[in-house]
Amino acid sequence: MSADVVIVGAGYAGISAAKRLAAADGVRVTMVNPSPYFVERIRLHQYLAGNHPARRPLRAVLPACVHLSIDTVTAIDERNHLVHTGSGHELSYGHLVYTPGSHSDAHDIRGAAGHAVSLGTWSEAERARHRLRALPPGAVVTVVGGGLTGIEAAAELAESGSARVHLVTGELGNSLSAAARALLRIALAELGVTVVEQVAVAEIGDRKIALTDGTVLATDLAVTTTAFAPSDLARGSGMEVDGSGALLVDETLVSTTSSAIVGAGDGVALGTDPLRMSCQAAIPSGIHAAETVLRLRAGLAPKPLRRRYIGQAVSLGRKNALVQFTDFTDRPLPQLVLTHGGAALLKEQICRATVRGGQLGPVRYRWS
Repeated sequence: MSADVVIVGAGYAGISAAKRLAAADGVRVTMVNPSPYFVERIRLHQYLAGNHPARRPLRAVLPACVHLSIDTVTAIDERNHLVHTGSGHELSYGHLVYTPGSHSDAHDIRGAAGHAVSLGTWSEAERARHRLRALPPGAVVTVVGGGLTGIEAAAELAESGSARVHLVTGELGNSLSAAARALLRIALAELGVTVVEQVAVAEIGDRKIALTDGTVLATDLAVTTTAFAPSDLARGSGMEVDGSGALLVDETLVSTTSSAIVGAGDGVALGTDPLRMSCQAAIPSGIHAAETVLRLRAGLAPKPLRRRYIGQAVSLGRKNALVQFTDFTDRPLPQLVLTHGGAALLKEQICRATVRGGQLGPVRYRWS
């Protein structure tokens, strides 16, 4: 079996690349993904709380001309332009778009693997939801990590009334301005979230969490949101990767291992200045990866990816959110913060736009 372009992975970057490639004439595109569903990772905290399914059939979001292969890619043979799958099939390609994404990674916290749940993938979120639903009324859920994912999870759980919610973190919302962090603390307090700051988790045990300052917190469920790791497919296939295992690409998103492989999303590292793991970066980088492939197929030099950040949006339940506007380099603009109903509406529009067309959202890139 062969295709002009094979896309590995059907996350935000892969779907965006597929839509752009499908718009070009005469390009045979095959997408390989282990599941027949597109997972809205930015809604997995809603799935945990029980107010959104957070996934939909891939065929509902993919152009009809894109061939979909439900299979697992086990290795990429970049020398012979072959993809090996778990079902034993081989798929040859002219160009490959590498978008396998990432997963949760809390290996630095002792006991996390055995006692905590996470929200990095659909299977992780399913396990977390199953554990949450088994808890008795009034149980305590502790979210570990105060980045945007942890904040959204804590807020959603508290608003749903599923449990009493604690949030343990070093600095709450450290990618945001001081003014935005102050507003976050107020919003979380109004939802009843107990925030424990300026401390790290040393160990997670059975119904308890030990902090680095010696404090031990009782909890019925721990949800880790502290770190994410890229797919290990590139490393396992012998391609050039960074220290975390992300595929190394140049400024045009072409792999440093093979000129026939272009990468985008969480599973790649852009030289010494990697993109922030987020759908905000994955969508435009996926579009740019497709543009790079089309230029390579036409015998043209690919163009570099140009960053143009606009802001960060974090939901605070269904009726509130916070939007932190930034400069083009992703540095927060201290006083440019939107909250409450207007921010919640904007955040929801952003989430819906990622599925509709992948062209809208708080972060865009341009190629020139």
